[in-house]
Amino acid sequence: MRTGEAFINNRGLLLSDFGYDPDSGQVEYTRNGIVFYHYTRPERLEEILARGGGLRACLSVPIPDPPPELVGCHLVEGLLEPLPQWLVDSPYFGDLGLEMMREYIGDVLLRIEVPVDFPGLYVSDYAHVLDCKHLCRRGRSALSLDYDCSTGRECEKAQVNSYIAITDYRGGHVAPNVKVVRKGEGIAVPRDYISIAKTQPLGGG
Repeated sequence: MRTGEAFINNRGLLLSDFGYDPDSGQVEYTRNGIVFYHYTRPERLEEILARGGGLRACLSVPIPDPPPELVGCHLVEGLLEPLPQWLVDSPYFGDLGLEMMREYIGDVLLRIEVPVDFPGLYVSDYAHVLDCKHLCRRGRSALSLDYDCSTGRECEKAQVNSYIAITDYRGGHVAPNVKVVRKGEGIAVPRDYISIAKTQPLGGG
């Protein structure tokens, strides 16, 4: 059996349980709640920080048969740390994550602080998707999970199966990625919880 089949067919498995080195990132708790981070482009700041604004969930959960609690959900992505190691110097993917972020997302860092009971917060393992991206861009699989990368469906299914409620996450993902999900499109994180980070690791802002 391909190693990847275990992640395609089962929920809650960790790559670290299969011998892969996990990223060291952990959930950041404060007296007021949970902090995570999100990169965006400068031209989007006005819309995000305007009255009634925020981070809008536009991406749908990317598989046709998601778990019941994710049916009809859209999401916003984030990071546990301002600049996690897996993004810039992964032992498996090098700086592929940073390359893709600069290409598609932007370099202005936002700091988000929400209550611990804020709904729809998960940590997923983006490494499942990165493995296919690495194959397409670098010519080889980094994790040897043997996903069929021609459609992306298998690696996306594995990523969705890796969702762990953020308050339950204790490490184990190779590329931990915060997901904020809500039913349908719309504001997933209101502007009241968002600020421009004081430190900009990529020089944004």
